[in-house]
Amino acid sequence: MKMSKVFRLLFIGMVALSVLLAGCSKSNQATSGDKKPNELVVGQDANPTTMDPHDTQDTLAYGIQKTMYEGLLGFDKDMQVIPVLAEAMPELAKDAKSLTFKLKKGIKFQDGTDFNADAVKANIDRLKDPANKLKRASLYAAIDHVEIVDPYTVKIVLNKPFAPIVQAFAHPAGLMISPKAIKEYGKDLNRHPVGTGPFQFVEWKDGQYVVVKKFDGYWDKANAAKVEKITFKPVPETASRIAMLKTGEAQFIYPLPPEQTESVKGDSNVVVDKAQSTIIRYVVFNVNQKPFDDKRVRQALNYAVDKDALNKVVYRGFASAPESAIAPKVWGFQKQQMYAYDVEKAKKLLAEAGLPNGFEITLWTPNDTIRAKIAEFVQQQWQIIGVKATIQQMEFVTLTNQLSLKPEESKLQAAVSGWSPSTGEADWGIRPLLSKNMFPTAGFNSGFYVNDQLDKYVVTGLESGDEKERLNAYAEAQKVIVEDAPWVFLTVPDNLVGKRKNLSGVYVLPDATQDVVHAEFK
Repeated sequence: MKMSKVFRLLFIGMVALSVLLAGCSKSNQATSGDKKPNELVVGQDANPTTMDPHDTQDTLAYGIQKTMYEGLLGFDKDMQVIPVLAEAMPELAKDAKSLTFKLKKGIKFQDGTDFNADAVKANIDRLKDPANKLKRASLYAAIDHVEIVDPYTVKIVLNKPFAPIVQAFAHPAGLMISPKAIKEYGKDLNRHPVGTGPFQFVEWKDGQYVVVKKFDGYWDKANAAKVEKITFKPVPETASRIAMLKTGEAQFIYPLPPEQTESVKGDSNVVVDKAQSTIIRYVVFNVNQKPFDDKRVRQALNYAVDKDALNKVVYRGFASAPESAIAPKVWGFQKQQMYAYDVEKAKKLLAEAGLPNGFEITLWTPNDTIRAKIAEFVQQQWQIIGVKATIQQMEFVTLTNQLSLKPEESKLQAAVSGWSPSTGEADWGIRPLLSKNMFPTAGFNSGFYVNDQLDKYVVTGLESGDEKERLNAYAEAQKVIVEDAPWVFLTVPDNLVGKRKNLSGVYVLPDATQDVVHAEFK
């Protein structure tokens, strides 16, 4: 059946109009990111692990939590300690065994309950209770008890001198949770965050997004949220994160893939921020398993990796070879004699260990693009000395859970991992990863490394009130770690951030924690 001439003309006109409207729609979408929106979309490389700050090991989750929670103390952009819910910095007793906090008044949690001394005590008691098995309990192990002096004054009594205690309260583990929420939600608190921050929780769909919205009852009106909503989206594939940034679908992405930096810089609507981090990336070994119980094998695998080449190939120069077991920006860092690239030395050490033909292992890695590339690079380098590594990629949360198992449960051989001390001190860059009392779930010593000499230096660093003595202890600790090689020391990456040019008030701290609390569109 043929169309009439009039109908045919009408049909053609409708098609043309639809094409025109589609073109206009695409044009609007392309520029919508540059208008002044009231919602922020953040593109991240992984799904968060939990919304419970007392049970969190990763900075990605902390970046989201900080929109909803606040602590007595916090860090500014340069990781200098500042008061937040406390009126001022705490008063430290002369014997360094107690400190007193004066609290700000008139603050309420997002469920309408009061923030006061009782709330502080409830949070610290929860953290310290071994029955709760919280991952950050070790950070407050030096606290004996909390005394309520008056409704807005608390005295923290320590069981021994603990030099980093002030920094410990600035750590994100010190974020304050509503005591009502703690009681109401129990073990499900990780899905029901309630704090005093400028944003409150809306929804978390695994693998898709976490959404928070502006909290209208926020106590600090001068610093109230400037956007109505923030959506955090896990996007492990780097090309997808870049595409979201360029189209304006996301206005802030971290990490920015190093190989895409130049192309992004060519976009007039995008700004790239670069800063030195306190992150160190490494391969962790299960030293309970052969052949990793032999120091010569661990040293050989260090000599077999060309760290400068790694930084050029994977990070395009936006990284540096490690100069110790912690990054240069960490307080207490001291440069060490590291493992230069030396294939022949690596082969010799393997032969001395009875493995002249190498061996086979499984190498775990998160499935984000950067760390997957690190694993591939390491695999190729080890192949040269006869070590055949089979790479097994996992989602970040899955790998974190695998690295949090007890020695008798762990199936780890080796894994691409990383750490950044969120107190900014050497103590937190060493103790939770390598002390013998920090096996999971107490800490993150997922390779089950034990060295009594190291532990002695760690104790001195913790308990001494003499800064020079502490620095010397941490210097000796780093020397022991590098010599004993519980890891392959890989790289110290730069923090690379991509954002739309009309966005301000967002940044990444040196420890890789995102801070988008003060996001604002021009």
